[in-house]
Amino acid sequence: MRSTSRRVLVRCARQVGKTTTTSVKALHTALYQPASLVLVISPSQRKSDEFLVRVRSLYRASGRPPPIAREAASAIEFVNGSRVISLPGTEGTSRGFAGARLLVLDEAARVDDDIFAAVLPMVGSQGAIWALSTPWGARGWFYDLHEGDGAAVNGWERHLVDVHASDQYDERRISDTQATVSRFVWASDYLCEFEDADAQLFSSTAPAWAAPWRRTTCATSPAGRWAPLTTRSWSRCAHSCAARRCPPTHCR
Repeated sequence: MRSTSRRVLVRCARQVGKTTTTSVKALHTALYQPASLVLVISPSQRKSDEFLVRVRSLYRASGRPPPIAREAASAIEFVNGSRVISLPGTEGTSRGFAGARLLVLDEAARVDDDIFAAVLPMVGSQGAIWALSTPWGARGWFYDLHEGDGAAVNGWERHLVDVHASDQYDERRISDTQATVSRFVWASDYLCEFEDADAQLFSSTAPAWAAPWRRTTCATSPAGRWAPLTTRSWSRCAHSCAARRCPPTHCR
């Protein structure tokens, strides 16, 4: 909450107060920085709207803040000119905004790379980006910013809140949860570790000769632009060919 960094990454366990904390940050920005634009992006509109429900609840409990000028299911506008808008993680609906004072990426690990690239320009020169999530495998931009090449010097401030750092979990709840869930879920959702899924045949760190999909190419690429697929996904092309999301039959 007290961070002044313009780029913040938070790996956090399930049910440790992530949504409440970022809702306070969003509401504080809107109320104390007039004419601010606060954008909240989640993998789905329903998830983004749930975030806005929390913002409304905090607003009602805050005493006598600036009144609300206009309100809808996915937006709140205050009389001081500030707006808080919730958006789904789809490229078409997430474009068109600019100069955001705060961009919150909720469940960031599940926000596609394309969406992340599309929303980055929306943040103003003095704006901040908060990306919060439980990990979701060793893949995607959220993983790359934590563990990828250049992660140590990319300028993002990193925070970690696992079950052992949260007052929401006592030792009994921790032991009960660990005994109930799979190894992958425990490691990712509670210890905040970037793990390969239990059902994954090859590790994401396997060499190219051991992981065939790492050395496949897309048959729909224009001539001269054959590019290897990355390890981020088995089901879609993650390289830069024209197809982007070509059917499996196009990849060989």
